[in-house]
Amino acid sequence: MATKTKSATRIYFNKDHEMVRKAVREFVEKEINPNMEEWEARGQAPLHGLFKKMGDLGFLGLRYDPKYGGQGLDYWYDTVFLEELGRINGSGIPVAIAVQTHMSTPAIAE
Repeated sequence: MATKTKSATRIYFNKDHEMVRKAVREFVEKEINPNMEEWEARGQAPLHGLFKKMGDLGFLGLRYDPKYGGQGLDYWYDTVFLEELGRINGSGIPVAIAVQTHMSTPAIAE
């Protein structure tokens, strides 16, 4: 089964996709997961600052036209991004991010 998964990964994802995957994973591991217990205890996360950092890194609007501030990348980059959000140790933060990137942004783009 591992061979099938690895083979399928090569069909859809290239080294550039994997670079984005690595960058998002590192962001999750350094900026989000170490803070989750504290944020949950407070019942609040610093979403404005978190979104600013993500935007500065180019994680927001991955598939949108660069003339509007996006990266102009394909949907597979978006898939990589969402897969890595699944590594967040909780559900509130990834849902908040996905609402912005996959509900609000498409409406604005239209």
